Amino acid sequence: MKKIVLLSLASLSLFVCLFCSSCHRKAFATGPDMDKGDTTWISFTKSLKQRLEHDNIDVSKIQFYIDQKLTLRRTMGSEKGKVQSGVIIFDNGQYINELVIPAYTPGVCEHVSGDALKISFDVAGKTIEFSAMYNNNNFILTGTNWHNGTTEIEYDNQTYQVSCECGNAAEAKLVVRRNQVYKKDNNAKVVAGRKVN
Repeated sequence: MKKIVLLSLASLSLFVCLFCSSCHRKAFATGPDMDKGDTTWISFTKSLKQRLEHDNIDVSKIQFYIDQKLTLRRTMGSEKGKVQSGVIIFDNGQYINELVIPAYTPGVCEHVSGDALKISFDVAGKTIEFSAMYNNNNFILTGTNWHNGTTEIEYDNQTYQVSCECGNAAEAKLVVRRNQVYKKDNNAKVVAGRKVN
């Protein structure tokens, strides 16, 4: 009986380990621009930006991603027949223009101004501003009229209200893929240490 119980526990443990590892891999493999295999993400921070500037690396050459799904909505009012981007939704008697930016959508930096970056996830000229202001080290949405986790931004010469699937648009941040610069150099000398004679 003990052998059966131990065998059952071992099988259960193996199943839990395999299930958890498969879930962990899926968390990084759902975006539209993912490579196969594990991808390590790091937040794009003010200190990382300063390090890149120190090394004369052009921020516009970096591939950015947003780590949360964002939804941009605006009431169209009298513009019932005109949509520049996105889709029209009829909601509570109003026409709504809605744009969705899925998590891990790739974007490029079109403009840098101090600790503010204008990132385009669509076509050139349509940007969203992210900044690392005050005590915040991460680059997050720059918006106005923050209320209950939403904010207003200017996008494509229109005012949109932005909400996040995570519940608070301030939690959405810019991330980058961790590349070979940050990985262990396989050719590096391994120090063996010293022993007392």
